[in-house]
Amino acid sequence: MRAPSVKMLRSKLGMTQQAFASLLGFSFVSVNKWENGGSTPTGLSAVLLSLLESALRVHAASHVVQTLRSAGGDPLTVVRILTDLERKHGHP
Repeated sequence: MRAPSVKMLRSKLGMTQQAFASLLGFSFVSVNKWENGGSTPTGLSAVLLSLLESALRVHAASHVVQTLRSAGGDPLTVVRILTDLERKHGHP
C-alpha cells in the first residue's frame, strides 16, 4: 500500500494521524512515515490497511470507526473485526 493510500484512508475516517494510529494499533511515527514516504506498511500493518480499505468500500466511515473502537487499539482484534465486516457483505 502506497503512502497516499494511507493518507486517503485516514482522511476518509476524518482522523488525525495520532487518532488513526491509536484506533488501529499503529505508532504515530509509523503512520507519519507511511504518509510522508519514509517507509511503507508491511506484514500485519499492510494486511490491516487492506482490510480497512475493503471495509470502507461497503460501510460508512462512522460505522467502521465505531466498530473498531471496541478493539482498544489491538491490531489482531482490529483484523478480526475488519474480517467480520467483510463477511457480513458476502465475501469469503
